[in-house]
Parts: sequence; C-alpha cells; structure tokens
Amino acid sequence: LRDMAAKALSTSAQILVEKSMKGWKEVEYEVVRDSYDNCVTVCNMENFDPLGIHTGDSIVMAPSQTLSNEEYHMLRDTAVKVVRHL
Repeated sequence: LRDMAAKALSTSAQILVEKSMKGWKEVEYEVVRDSYDNCVTVCNMENFDPLGIHTGDSIVMAPSQTLSNEEYHMLRDTAVKVVRHL
C-alpha cells in the first residue's frame, strides 16, 4: 500500500482511497409526499446489475426480491424520513 501511495503521489498531490462495495445491493424507493406531509411508498426497486454498473439498459426488479422483511421496512422507513426532511 505504501509503494502504491508513493507511485500515486509522484504524479499527483492527492490520493483517493475508496472502499469496495462489491456484493452490495442497489435498491430504490419511490416515495410521494403531499402538502399535508402524508407519504406513501409507491414501490421499491432493486437493480439486477451489480452495484455501480449501469449501461443505460439496466434491469430493475419491482418490487425487490432479495430483501428480508426487516431490511425492506428499515429502508422504507428511512426513505420516508428522507423525503419528509426535504
């Protein structure tokens, strides 16, 4: 790692260190909120393609098929909180 950093710093003043997200899921929630702060999740979608790979012709499953009930509800609740915060 030190050798790689030294090589990178020889051509640039900064290094970008990233964490691999291999194996992670990419899930989206469609949430609608009205002027009275009522929210409804229309659906959730899960990308079939690996995280971060989008060709423009990505396959999406709706509703998602691989989330546990606990994961589904946690993500749904979080999506609603985010929309209400906007």
